[in-house]
Amino acid sequence: MRSFTLENNCLINVDEKRPAHGDIRTLIEAARRGEADIAILASSAYERQPGGAHLKRFADFESRMSALGLGHISLLRPIGRHGLSFHGFSIMSDEASIERERLIFRTLFPTKPVRWSDYAVSYGLDKKDLSSAAAWDWRNCLGAAQAFWAHENGGRHVFVTTNEGFARLPKKLEFANAVIMTPTQAVQVLTGDNRRIPVAGLRRQSRPVADMDFLLR
Repeated sequence: MRSFTLENNCLINVDEKRPAHGDIRTLIEAARRGEADIAILASSAYERQPGGAHLKRFADFESRMSALGLGHISLLRPIGRHGLSFHGFSIMSDEASIERERLIFRTLFPTKPVRWSDYAVSYGLDKKDLSSAAAWDWRNCLGAAQAFWAHENGGRHVFVTTNEGFARLPKKLEFANAVIMTPTQAVQVLTGDNRRIPVAGLRRQSRPVADMDFLLR
């Protein structure tokens, strides 16, 4: 069975019924019928809500998923970071994995500092305030990097996104095996295109964090 990872902006497409939401729903329903393995990252870095607040608890994220009719799809864990991952639902990782995530970040956003401390200094922000409106630009960048890292770390097949920036990844030698598709392309593959999809090499699974997150690196 092919596995598809939905980039987190797919949630916004479903929630706001943007043009891609029909194809995303098709993928989700295929998972409900057991015809596809669909997953999405569960990360508090991405989850900005109306009014500027963000989801701090994993239980709140699960409730949001259920409200959108997505409660049955698999959830992927990011690398644990204080304030940027859900407590009890993250991965304790090694330095090599952290560097891999940073490489993803730099590839997707080549003009932006990878580290929050450097970003804050560059833009004159308070390094202690990751919840400010100005900090959300960096948080969204990190969330995008987290999503692809979790996809790759899980050895999954197709990364599904409406963000054209992800097309940069397969152009870089280090991500030559990345399979990036729009929701429409993913549906076409699922429903009738039997071409062989290359699978990125499986990466060593890091162990889940049961009761703690790591400090922001």
